Amino acid sequence: MVTTFTALWGIVRERHELIYELTQRELRDRHNRQIFGTLWEYGHPLLLMLVYTGLFAYVFPTRYSSGDQGRDYATCILAGILPWLVFQELLARSPVILLGHANLVKQIIFPVETLPVKTVLASTIPYLVGLIFTIFYSLWHGNLTLFSLIIPWLILCQFLAMLGVAFFLSAAGVFFHDLRELIRIFCTVNLFAQPILYNPYATPKWMTMIFHLNPFSYLTWCWQDALYYGMPVHLEAWFALPLLSLFSLWLGWTTFRQTHHLFGDAL
Repeated sequence: MVTTFTALWGIVRERHELIYELTQRELRDRHNRQIFGTLWEYGHPLLLMLVYTGLFAYVFPTRYSSGDQGRDYATCILAGILPWLVFQELLARSPVILLGHANLVKQIIFPVETLPVKTVLASTIPYLVGLIFTIFYSLWHGNLTLFSLIIPWLILCQFLAMLGVAFFLSAAGVFFHDLRELIRIFCTVNLFAQPILYNPYATPKWMTMIFHLNPFSYLTWCWQDALYYGMPVHLEAWFALPLLSLFSLWLGWTTFRQTHHLFGDAL
């Protein structure tokens, strides 16, 4: 594990200018030749937050019936769905990271390790607008406490987990081209396999078991604790999340490095 961190830190430190340029280029090229350009990149997450807020605060103004004094339901939805949207964005892009840059991967001197890193950054940065909106919305409804200061720690844990996933899926995508379609199906199903759209006081026991088996649920619970409950309600999640993040990073990096020499021939 220490070796993994040392290697990754060395890459980021030595190639930070290249990573910055690649990230900036990806964000810019996604909406190249469009009138509003990169405004779409940052406006889309904000629009999603506004839509979810409107749906669950005004169209379906459900309030939890016990344990939380009937606090606003939309706050909990936003706190849970935002980190999933970021992760979903990365999952959709990861299988084709290397396939989309085959010309660079085939160059012996190009540091291919920078490609998953820039994809994680490009997937995360636009949703910071959504995070700011969610924080202010939570503040408006009186849900923020001093415990919310732990948000930077959550961002770090999620970033490490996403980095591991990006390394793993980008390597796997080189050899298994159907992976992107499987990921799309997984993303659709997994939204309903997390404690995001459910009332925690009226969730069937069998569904709660699914939540605990789903590693993404622990990320959701931690964000809900920070932005909705204002305290560590789900203690097991706070122990599980850093461990899962480190395991994801280790597994992804190890897989990437062990298959690195095969990328050129496979592409």
